[in-house]
Amino acid sequence: MVSNMEWARQLEEIYRNAPIRKTLNSDIWFDEELRAHFKINTIPDLFHALGDVHGGIIAALIDNAAWFTAAAQYPNKWIVTTEFHTYLLRPAKGSNLHSYGKLIYKGKTQAVAKAKVERDDGSLVAYGTATLVVTNIEVDIEKVKELIAKIKK
Repeated sequence: MVSNMEWARQLEEIYRNAPIRKTLNSDIWFDEELRAHFKINTIPDLFHALGDVHGGIIAALIDNAAWFTAAAQYPNKWIVTTEFHTYLLRPAKGSNLHSYGKLIYKGKTQAVAKAKVERDDGSLVAYGTATLVVTNIEVDIEKVKELIAKIKK
């Protein structure tokens, strides 16, 4: 079995090869405490009709940061989000965005994480929480890579 940090590096690779990364124009990294971080370089394709980042994009940042932070705690196990909440506080104002997660609870079958989204200047745009279930599905990193390659075709 791989260590949590090795698993986190594999999760980074999975995300970096997933089609959603290109759609969101984003990147992922884990810090030394296994908190997932995401950076979105804001592009007009992510804007709503009034010219700012769509709330659904911000919700995706909450979901990603919470999910990947929790997932890093369960090497080679698939986890699923059962619910997540997003609280939008202020507009992004076209700024690049950074999200990061923090694990609140780690159980055998359930995890709870929270996440924040900030502008480049550090001001808080949104925060949220997620409840996740740990499944019995073992993740085979090579099979995931094959699946992503098929999806990209």
